[in-house]
Amino acid sequence: MNVEVNDVQMGAFADLWKLDLEHTLPDRTWHWWWWLFFFENPERPDYPQQLMILWGTRNCKKVKINSFEWNPKTIPEVTDGRAKFESVVASWYCDGAKMHDPFIIENGPTETRWTNNYGSIVMESARGLYSFDGGDADLKLIAENPEVGLNLQMEPWTDYMRALVLTGQNFVGRQIGYSMLKYRGLRASGTIRHKGKEFSVKGRAYFQKVRISSITPCWYWATAQWDNGAYMQYFLPHVGIPMLRQAYKHKSAMDWGERMVSRKLDFFDPFENKEYIMNDVHIRKRYENDLPIFTVHARSGDSELMAEMPTYGRCCWNITQPFIWPFWLGIFYNEYPAKMLDFRFRSGSHKLEMNDLGGCFCNCEHSWGTI
Repeated sequence: MNVEVNDVQMGAFADLWKLDLEHTLPDRTWHWWWWLFFFENPERPDYPQQLMILWGTRNCKKVKINSFEWNPKTIPEVTDGRAKFESVVASWYCDGAKMHDPFIIENGPTETRWTNNYGSIVMESARGLYSFDGGDADLKLIAENPEVGLNLQMEPWTDYMRALVLTGQNFVGRQIGYSMLKYRGLRASGTIRHKGKEFSVKGRAYFQKVRISSITPCWYWATAQWDNGAYMQYFLPHVGIPMLRQAYKHKSAMDWGERMVSRKLDFFDPFENKEYIMNDVHIRKRYENDLPIFTVHARSGDSELMAEMPTYGRCCWNITQPFIWPFWLGIFYNEYPAKMLDFRFRSGSHKLEMNDLGGCFCNCEHSWGTI
């Protein structure tokens, strides 16, 4: 399916900050505000620095992220233009050669505020302050503790990439499903302080505010941003045998039997100013040095796409909560800084390859287990 840019469903800026308490499932609803930054790496240009930071909350009594345990005590409150709740701020940072994980992991009282033109989220822990705020596609992020400092400014990029897009799917009524607001690409710059040194960074950012109200399935996900404004993203949630996996290692006898809940890949072609939505999507993976190389094929009508993405780092979070005492059950949430090794797109007689699009920032995800 081909979609003109003006036909894309836009989200309301105020909704980005809201906490939806109406459409929740007991112990099974997530809300998170998730930033992914891609920064140029002068020392290793082919391996951009990547930084992820999120504010996350869940309506449960206990949850663990690896060895970090969170026990929220207060009930969320929502009034006109404000929400109060507890959250975890968690982050990883890949400097292009080494993954620093966790870069940040703390919890504390959190507040969001919003109008139609301005919004903010602030979490203050015993050790630090973590916030971002601003207007539509023009935001500032601050994170400060004794070990880490982030001072980052996000600004509009192209009209397509800076638009606040609404996506989602309801599986049963409005109670079970997910919703997402996202900025596909913004310019980003600022400073990072780490290990006593502060340095300047510049590049781009991706943002999504997500609500999931369901048992969490497994998924494949990736996003790619090219220098000329081209964009690709796929999301492949699936159920089956991989939901039973409960181990860190990549190779498993349970790594088979995936049944896709949905198949969707978006590709924006800036030369045509057109978005292609493909629902016939297939993914393969292989491993080199215990890191995956993802290859995705997608097609719709007379359009087809192939992308090959080798990864150069791994962050793995085992997110668990109590199941049947004394057992905890959870997902293994893997994020991989990646490169675009090969790319081909065709729609009728129109063709694009790697050299047509310029440099590319890329990140991939793969999860297994369930929570």
